Amino acid sequence: MSRESAGFGLGGFVLGALVGAAAGLLFAPKPGKETREFLAEKAKDYINSAEDIYATGKDKAVELYSTASDKAGVANTQIREKIEIARARLNAAVSSAAETAGEGLQAAGEKVAKVASSDEGEAAPAEEAAPAQ
Repeated sequence: MSRESAGFGLGGFVLGALVGAAAGLLFAPKPGKETREFLAEKAKDYINSAEDIYATGKDKAVELYSTASDKAGVANTQIREKIEIARARLNAAVSSAAETAGEGLQAAGEKVAKVASSDEGEAAPAEEAAPAQ
């Protein structure tokens, strides 16, 4: 037996049970007026139950939405705070690296200037000693 035929069999059974119950009520030994009143009362009961279920479901949905919204707001705030902390750390690291690099460049420039000034007196004779081409 396939799934479709099993589902159809169950649906057919439920439909048959509903039709049988309706027929039993309509052909019951009670007078028609009492049967109609009974059916109307049961229909009102089912409608009221459905309205109660709807109201409860709606209230729960609103509560869940509110809770989820609050949690999302808190998470958003926490993420923004963490981003700001990371940004501050990154800025501090970049500033420190720039300062260190600047100091290194300044020291290197001073060394180059010192070497250049000490080599100026010795560089001229070395150029004269080189053969002309």
